[in-house]
Amino acid sequence: SSGINAEYGTVKQASSSPLMSDPKNFLSSFHLDDKIHSTDFIEIWMHYDSDRSGFMEQDEVAAFLTDLFKKKNGAVDAEIVTQAVQQIFLTYDSNNDGQLSMNELYTILDVEDSIFGDMSNIETMEIHEFDALFNHYDKSGQGFIDSDAALFALISDMMRHNGEEVNAHEVQRVRKAVLAVCDSDGNGRIDKSELQLVLKVASQAVKRLTDEDWDGPPEGANSGKYKLSYVSTPKSEPN
Repeated sequence: SSGINAEYGTVKQASSSPLMSDPKNFLSSFHLDDKIHSTDFIEIWMHYDSDRSGFMEQDEVAAFLTDLFKKKNGAVDAEIVTQAVQQIFLTYDSNNDGQLSMNELYTILDVEDSIFGDMSNIETMEIHEFDALFNHYDKSGQGFIDSDAALFALISDMMRHNGEEVNAHEVQRVRKAVLAVCDSDGNGRIDKSELQLVLKVASQAVKRLTDEDWDGPPEGANSGKYKLSYVSTPKSEPN
């Protein structure tokens, strides 16, 4: 089963406790009792992939587990965190490179299924499905989908629905293709009128990924020379 060995406390069962919100704990504002919303998952990934490499190294996983255990128990034992990190990498780091991919973290955490599994084909999507899709990624009801975590989540969910392994670098490639077409003003917002074009461009870009041989992240990605940019810049202030 996925998650950390029960001896160390299972990630999938690491729920929020009735503690005061800890401003120093990034996870304090997330609801982890039930399945994790896909946008929340991406926000968590982006935060703990602190060097923007597109992978989570052991120190980054340790930082994540420290906050997770603090959220669950209000305290954390450094030795337990160390053992849990070792357990995770023994279980999920199949190529022993000391890194976890985004796809591997999806396996470890209890993330909701892709919403695209409940939808018709993008070309024949009904209005109520389209509205449900928009509202899913506009979590806060602002009337738009942000081009950072929410768009990243949408593309990741599309890839998961297609049965593909989700890799942060590939998601970023698709995201750049989408923004080049759908966010020409660079304001970092996708409103409902733009979503249909976003879905079309994203689905075409995802399909191209499967048609091409991807030989891994750019040279130097794992040496610190290459940083994966998750955030669209520059971003203009809203009117």
